[in-house]
Amino acid sequence: MDGPVTLCGPDGLPAGKRQFTAADGLRLTVGVPPGRRLAYARLQLAAADGSVQTIQPALQSDAGDKTLDGNAAVTLRWATADWGEERAVTGLTVIADNPPPRNGLRARLFNRGNWLPVMPLDTLPTGSRQGFPPQSASRLSVETLVEGKVGDTATGVLIPGPLAIKQLSIHLSQQPCGLTVAVDDDAPFFTPDGPLPLTPVEVSGLARALNRYRSDHPQSVSLPLLIRCAGHQAFVVSAFEAGLEPLPPPPAPPVPPPGPADTARPGEQPWLPEGQGSTALARLCDSHHAAAVVLPPIESGALSSIALRLRPLGQTTRGQLCIHLANGALPQQNPLLAMDFELLADEPSTAASAWLTARLPAPQTLAGTWWLVCRVREGAVLWYADPDRPPRVTDSRYQTADGPWLPLDGPGEAPWLQLRVGVLDAAPATT
Repeated sequence: MDGPVTLCGPDGLPAGKRQFTAADGLRLTVGVPPGRRLAYARLQLAAADGSVQTIQPALQSDAGDKTLDGNAAVTLRWATADWGEERAVTGLTVIADNPPPRNGLRARLFNRGNWLPVMPLDTLPTGSRQGFPPQSASRLSVETLVEGKVGDTATGVLIPGPLAIKQLSIHLSQQPCGLTVAVDDDAPFFTPDGPLPLTPVEVSGLARALNRYRSDHPQSVSLPLLIRCAGHQAFVVSAFEAGLEPLPPPPAPPVPPPGPADTARPGEQPWLPEGQGSTALARLCDSHHAAAVVLPPIESGALSSIALRLRPLGQTTRGQLCIHLANGALPQQNPLLAMDFELLADEPSTAASAWLTARLPAPQTLAGTWWLVCRVREGAVLWYADPDRPPRVTDSRYQTADGPWLPLDGPGEAPWLQLRVGVLDAAPATT
């Protein structure tokens, strides 16, 4: 019986509910029985720490390289800050020294090759901390804004202008940024937008990615999962669960071929005694004439095969043997079973009688009186008769066109059409 699917850390211990860092790449392993595929896999990751760190980074500005920590003011028009790695920025604090009544700054964040405005607004006031949803960034650009004037009249519109700044602080969350999930060294199949939140995020596409790797490594019992982050901020494996696809059903044992349809099954017992086989009298079966033998129920066993002593009258004879249940003194209109037959004779004029054997597709239990009817569609045959009807044969009949079924008029006082009946697990025939 297969064990559960497991997720383990680099130390081989279960990874669930544990904290990790992945700046250098974290390799987890998914334990799966060899050759098995995953029906589903659910992995949830979340930031381990949401606390905020405040930094006063060194600035490059139009006033030179400065660090604004509140001790001295510097008049700026623009400045940029680079803190060296992708971090989750949650706010800015800019303190102006003796600011004009209306002032502010326009901020841009740089992430993965793009400068983007701070959301939800890119124009921020000075004097207090301005917070916003965490955004991944490694650099900041600010442009100072002051109120424009026409002559000596203030317009109320902020325009780029010099502003004396004494403090510029950036607030960074401990949430991991730039997280990617990949299988081994393949390209990442999962990259969430922005910093990893404190609320668990499900890694989508995990089962598909692991099954793709399993297709290339069917006997591997450890599927490698590689997680990377931009920095050393910790994350936690909140949950992991997975299930295996059900095993395919075992192959069915080979079914022995049914054997030729014109031979009896091994182990059959004759249910009727042999006819004399010496009479030259027969009943014609062609497109206008049919013949039948009426038989009682088979008390024990199941009908397996039947054989008629026939002689073809043409080179090709095609017909049908039908088993009908009795409906009073007549056969039911629809046959219980129909079997096609074909006889080929090179020289019909010299052809001798022979036994035509027909094996039923499956042994058939017959608990009531039944008829065996021979009908010919193409050509003609003679079905040979016998003067001494055995006790198990009820009667023999013939029919012309769609007329009534009439009893045989010879040979002898109890004629019957020669027939062999093979039954499985039955009492043998008696003479």
